Amino acid sequence: MQQLVSQVLLPVVLATIMLGMGLGLTPKDFKRVVTQPKAVLLGFCLQVLFLPALALVLIAVLPLSPVAAAGLFLVSLCPGGATSNLFSYIAHGDVALSVTLTGIISLLSPVLLPVAFISFLSITGDTAGAFTVPLATIIKQLAVVTLVPVTIGMTIRAVAPVWSEGAQPLVKKISTIAMVLIVFMLMATNMKVMQSIFSINALAVLLLATVSLLAAHVIAGAFKLPAQSQRTVAIEVGVQNAGTAMMVALAILHKPELAFVPLMYGLFMNIPAFAFVAWVQKKNVAQAAAIAD
Repeated sequence: MQQLVSQVLLPVVLATIMLGMGLGLTPKDFKRVVTQPKAVLLGFCLQVLFLPALALVLIAVLPLSPVAAAGLFLVSLCPGGATSNLFSYIAHGDVALSVTLTGIISLLSPVLLPVAFISFLSITGDTAGAFTVPLATIIKQLAVVTLVPVTIGMTIRAVAPVWSEGAQPLVKKISTIAMVLIVFMLMATNMKVMQSIFSINALAVLLLATVSLLAAHVIAGAFKLPAQSQRTVAIEVGVQNAGTAMMVALAILHKPELAFVPLMYGLFMNIPAFAFVAWVQKKNVAQAAAIAD
């Protein structure tokens, strides 16, 4: 059962999520790199540089096992996903910016993720022997479930824009529900995750999600981004696609123990994300009441 979920269902669902993302992308989304350079560049740098750096700090500070440390760093290298776009929408953020950042980083992740992760493993000798995999293999398999589906989705959007606009919500809904079911199935077949809810690994995951979200929001504010863009950048940095990390661990590296921390992240990242959304909504209500008075 676990092999079916990890080797077949997880890659298929992740590819479907990427296809849904591609159905919502158009060339104008990537033009925001020129029209909104500060927001896009800041969001990109925070996710690609700051988030992995934060993970390294947590790894240095917390007494994590080598495998848990590798799992935490792997999560920090993943792009956002449909979840980050959804949270950005609920938080009244800049959804177009969210889609742009998610799209750019997802397209680059087949190269950025394996290069950074293999570099991490080569530096930390404890796990290098256990997880060594040819770079080309990781790039190829990640491209198959990320780059290719996004490209197909964008092609369909260009050829049949009306149909893709109607199909995109359904594809996203089905793939999101399927991913949630897969997470629960993986939890059921990996009870060690449930047993370690109140562990140092859970603390590391919560700190990564919470600190990255809050820090990104503060930094975006310091760079004078509009309020909507601040929220979006915060969510993009604080909400990662744990499915990508789980697929790398289970379907590519065949190391179930490496998937424990990403699986925990997929559950616990929602806590700071929902708290942030609740704070934003409460703040908006207070501002609307002040204007009314």
